[in-house]
Amino acid sequence: MLNWKPIELVDIALGIFGFFAVAFLVITGVSELAGAPALGWALALLGFVVVVALLIALRRRMLAAEARGGAPVSTAWGGSLDEYRRRRQG
Repeated sequence: MLNWKPIELVDIALGIFGFFAVAFLVITGVSELAGAPALGWALALLGFVVVVALLIALRRRMLAAEARGGAPVSTAWGGSLDEYRRRRQG
């Protein structure tokens, strides 16, 4: 069983939705240049952009809550190696 932290799941979702947002951006651009109908592609792109923005906001809230002393969600907080080891043990 994988033991992922919550922020890692958000990062994975960001990568997946970000990839599809870029893909739909390219598809929408090619459709526009080729003169094909692009409204559906553009609306799908809008949906992906909204989801990516919401995931970024969620990630920022998770990191801010951790910085205020909440449950640890990541190890990328930038402390010393000793502090990292202490947090990982306790």
